[in-house]
Amino acid sequence: MGNINRQLVKLFDYLHLHWKSKSMHKWLASILVATFLVSLLIASLNKLGWIPEPFQDILPNNIFQAIEISFTMVLFLEVIGLVFSLSYSITSSLVKQLEILSLILLRSAFKQFGEFSKYENWQDLDPIISMLSDAFGAVIIFVIILLINKTLKHTPITDDSSSQTRFVMFKKITGLFLFIIFFTTGFFDLFLFFKDAHPFDFFKTFYTILIFTDIFLVLLSMRYNYSFIIVFRNSAYAVATIIIRMALSAPNYYNIALGVLASLFVLVVSYFYTKYRYCNSDLH
Repeated sequence: MGNINRQLVKLFDYLHLHWKSKSMHKWLASILVATFLVSLLIASLNKLGWIPEPFQDILPNNIFQAIEISFTMVLFLEVIGLVFSLSYSITSSLVKQLEILSLILLRSAFKQFGEFSKYENWQDLDPIISMLSDAFGAVIIFVIILLINKTLKHTPITDDSSSQTRFVMFKKITGLFLFIIFFTTGFFDLFLFFKDAHPFDFFKTFYTILIFTDIFLVLLSMRYNYSFIIVFRNSAYAVATIIIRMALSAPNYYNIALGVLASLFVLVVSYFYTKYRYCNSDLH
């Protein structure tokens, strides 16, 4: 069993090493640029009626959809980064979740602007207000993320080096399985799209999986440190993931309120956890 664990960790480290390499980042950036330009071209041709009829409904027909498609790809890349962040700390993983939520809101703002640009109906201000709320909601969450990062001080969950190593090992194995689930879910969603079925929302599904992952990590961390402050922090972070998941399903305006609430919740927990853990040695 120990040999299997070591092989899984080795695979995770291999994937992580290639993921954070400069060559990989340049390659992914090139793909994003190419996707954006190709999407613009296809949308323009589709709008002109130069795309064969069987593909007209599947392919984009609005140039603003090119932005949405590109942002969706950015979100997929951020989710992969989220999976790898599990090996650093639970807090880093949660911050990454908030970053993804803010990008989802920006993508929604672009999408709504693309829809509104087709009508130019200034009598109905609801689409404009909704678009602006998503945009400014993303900015508020962005600012709170900066404050959270300022309060963070990463420390091992335990002072015992061997226990800490085992904890990190299990987090990496968890991340590896999450990595597999990510691609399985993404390919299945893509399959449904091309089958002309109604695809489920990938990010809602993945955040639901993250809730169970967070609970698992809370319970796992208790093997190595069961002090109240550690258990409370990790459990509170699991609650924050639930609030983020609710924000993804909530209607307009409620989603912003829940997203900002989740961000403030994490900020408060992170600030006081850092403050009192460092001020009280008995809490280590």
